[in-house]
Parts: sequence; C-alpha cells; structure tokens
Amino acid sequence: MKPDQTERKVVIEQNKRFSQSALWRMQREYFDKEGINAWVNQVPFYITSNPFIAKCYARLVIAFIRDWTSKHPDAKNHPFYIMELGTGSGRFSYYFVKTLQELLHGMAMTDIKFCYVMSDFTKNNIQYWEEHPMLKAFVEQGLIDFAMYDMEAERPITLVKQNIRLTPEVLVNPLTLFANYIFDTISHDSFAVHDGKLYELLLSLSTDEKNMEHNRPISMEKISVDYSVHEIKSAYYGDPHLDSILDEYKKSLHESSFLFPIGSFHAIKFLKKLANNKLFIVSTDKGYSTLGALDHLGHPSISFHGSFSMMVNFHAIAKYFKNSGGDSFLQTSRKGIKTSVFASGFTFSEMPETSVAIHEYVEGFSPSDYFTLHRRMSDSFQECALETIASHMQLAGWDPHIYLKLANRVTSLVGESDRDTIQFMAHNMEKMAANYYHMPKTECILFEIGVFFHAIKQFEQAEKYYQKAYPYVGDQFGLFYNLALCQHHSNQNEKALENFKRALSMDNSSKETEEWISYLEKPLAEQQGKK
Repeated sequence: MKPDQTERKVVIEQNKRFSQSALWRMQREYFDKEGINAWVNQVPFYITSNPFIAKCYARLVIAFIRDWTSKHPDAKNHPFYIMELGTGSGRFSYYFVKTLQELLHGMAMTDIKFCYVMSDFTKNNIQYWEEHPMLKAFVEQGLIDFAMYDMEAERPITLVKQNIRLTPEVLVNPLTLFANYIFDTISHDSFAVHDGKLYELLLSLSTDEKNMEHNRPISMEKISVDYSVHEIKSAYYGDPHLDSILDEYKKSLHESSFLFPIGSFHAIKFLKKLANNKLFIVSTDKGYSTLGALDHLGHPSISFHGSFSMMVNFHAIAKYFKNSGGDSFLQTSRKGIKTSVFASGFTFSEMPETSVAIHEYVEGFSPSDYFTLHRRMSDSFQECALETIASHMQLAGWDPHIYLKLANRVTSLVGESDRDTIQFMAHNMEKMAANYYHMPKTECILFEIGVFFHAIKQFEQAEKYYQKAYPYVGDQFGLFYNLALCQHHSNQNEKALENFKRALSMDNSSKETEEWISYLEKPLAEQQGKK
C-alpha cells in the first residue's frame, strides 16, 4: 500500500490581532483586482441595491433636511453632502439620487442643494462610474461626484469632478453617510468573555499547500481560521469611549465571543472630525443589535463569497455614539439584514420629522421586511396570477432585477389576464426602463420590456424597446427576429425584411426566418417592378 498522502498545511500567520490579520490585505487586493466584476455573481449586493431601499433612505434624508433647515435656515445656502462608503457597483447610488431628486421636486424643495459622493478605495470602481451612461446626467448637474476614500486610512477626501476637498469649512451642514454592506468587510478585533474575564482572540490562518501561489493564498474560501485566547487586564485601546464598551461586555455577557468593529470606529472618528462632529449615518447590514444577541456566541465565523464578510456589532456602534454625545436607533430584531441610524452633534429627540421617518422606514416596513417578503414571493412566482405579480412589482418600485426573474411568467399570462392589469403593467414599463442600471454579464430589461409589449400586440412600443436594447445586447438572432415581426405588423415591411435577413445571418438554420424572407420579398419585388 502507498503511504497516506495527506495535503501539507501551510501556516500563513499565527496569533495575530484580528484587525492586523493578512485577511484584510487579501480583502483589499480582491476588490482592487476584480473591480466591478466583484459584483457580478460573486459578492451579494441586491439586498442593499434596489429601488425599495433607495426610497426608504431618500425619505429619511428628506425628513432630516427638513428638520435641519427648520432649525438652521442658513443651511439652505450650503449644499448637503451625502457620502456613500464603499459604493461598489453604484446601482444603489443611481436609485437613491434619482429618487431624492424626484422627492425634492415633488415637495417643492428645489432650493435645497445636495451632492452625492460615491466613494471607494479602488480607482477601478471610480473609472466604471465615470463611464456609466445612467450616472452621466447627474454628474453633469453636479448632483453626483466621486472620491477615493479608504476607510482604513486618514487621508484627505477630494471630489474628482468638482476638485473640492471635503473639509470642516466645506461641510457646513451635517455630513450624511450611507454604510451598506461595508462595516462587515473592514477590520474588526475579536474578544471573548468567560467567568467575568475579558480575553482577546488572536487569529491564526493556514491553508493547503496547493492553495498557495507566489507565497499567497489563491482562494480565500480554502483558508482555515483558528483562534488562541489571551486575557486582557487593562484598558485595551486607551480610548475611554471604546474601552467602556468592552468593560460593559465584560460585566454583562455571561459566556460569549464577539467582534468589535475597530475599522468602522476609526473611520467614524475621522469623518466626525472632518464634518465638525455633525454626522447622520444610515447603515444596512447583517449584524447584532442587542446585548442579548451578543451573548452565548461561539468564536466569530467568516462568510466567504469571493471576498468575505462578518456580522456587524451594531450594538457597540450605538454605544459609541451614545457615549460621545450622539444618538442611535437600532431596528428591532428581524431575521436577516438590519437597518441602523446614528447621529453625532444632535439627538433624534430634536428632529421630529426624522424620528417619524425612522419609525416608518426603519422600524416600520423596512428593507429587511421587504426582502423577506420578496424572497417568499420569488419562491412562488410561477404560481402567481398576473395581478399578484403586478402588485409585487408596484411594491418593489418596478425593479428590473425582479422582473427579469418572472418575465417568462408574465408573458405566459397576458393572454388570459384582465385588461386593467395588463394596462397597469404597460403604464409602468417606462418607470421600470428608467430603473435600468446596466452591469456586465447581466440580462437587459429593455429587451424584456419589448417582449412584454410584443405579447400584448403593442408593436410600436415593442419595436422602440427592442431598438433601445440593441446597444446592450448587440447582434442577436432573437432581437433581430422579434424586431422584424413588430415592423411587419406595423406595415414596415422593408425594415422587417432587412432584420429578418440579419436574423438569418445569426442563425442560418432557422426555417421560419427563411419563410418570412420569402414571404416578404415577393410583394416587395412586385412593387419594385411596377415602379
């Protein structure tokens, strides 16, 4: 028998403070290398990048602006800067700015000036945003700008387009920050409580030898994580605001391990200083919001999905804001994501409209509730009648991502559905088209809208959307064939013939296409002969 050939393990690092682990360097390298491709079937992001959550955030910001300008009338003379941390794909940014602009116009608040700052640490993402057609108009209006910002480093933040450096003099109004799925991906420390004592959990990483190349791991998913325990007997950070939280956990937790979002705290401290201590933060992420939820936990687990993420200790972030004179609102526990709101330089008791909006859009029917309902609906779309689908689309704000999942079901139902429902959907197709934020390797909603109008025999509308889809889908048999059919039904037979021929060039085995070409060529030849 051959000897046992077990895979040899390579130790990457041993007994490191979690926030100093090589994992964070690997995380940054992954996002820098992948750029926009990180969000194409790798890093999950839909849950915080849809029209519904954008509407919730826009309502919160509108309420906050109304409260702030009511107390500080001069605020209208200065722009409100809204900065998204770790923007990523930019889809949420587009939905938010579009919705906020609509609300400001609808509520006669056009005297309010704002600038939405899309930020990330990698130039690759900024380059993608600069070239994105759906952001272009907002950039030209000065409503969107871009910035390189690394949450792990205290460096100046300068707007790419306007060449404005964000300073305490520029940030006259409070700085609004959005932190969606970002606090879970920047550095944490890890601790444990046992028998009334506080311990630090130091990290060790190892992997199979085959997973190493050029002295680096190839795949983060194949890294093994182990912890060693070391007692802490004095103030760990030398920061009373942070050390008091650890002291509370030492006294209040019975037996547990927990994460401490030190990277987030460093970023918040820097941004507070930049914004004259005036921050309004909205964050949606997976995490823990209560002391009870933090108790009786095992050692921290790491979720790998191209990159990696961890549960956010929202309870600690809330305590930090309270300890430093600010305020917080933590959504009551729900399964899945949670939305939290934080304030520095004011409290929510001073902000009545903001408080009402928080209770409606964070504690009420929240992004978390929406996603739970959407996930259940997704499981049963093939059983739903068209009126049920239409209602869900209305709730979702005519989200292209959802429609792409059920387009075939909709097409199969239009022949047997009532006229009112069909017209309701047709009326909102333009709204859905306006929500199209193209990303690489994704389906085109404009083509599917064309299919919908084709199915209900509104051929001119179908042709319009097929034409709009062409820049995104390129030369495709289905596009040319469908376009030709619509043009034939609209008595544009010369154009129809041309597109049937283009379709045939894409698939010369299509007998139906050959028959259409023969059918159309004969009368057109006869017309030419008469001339």
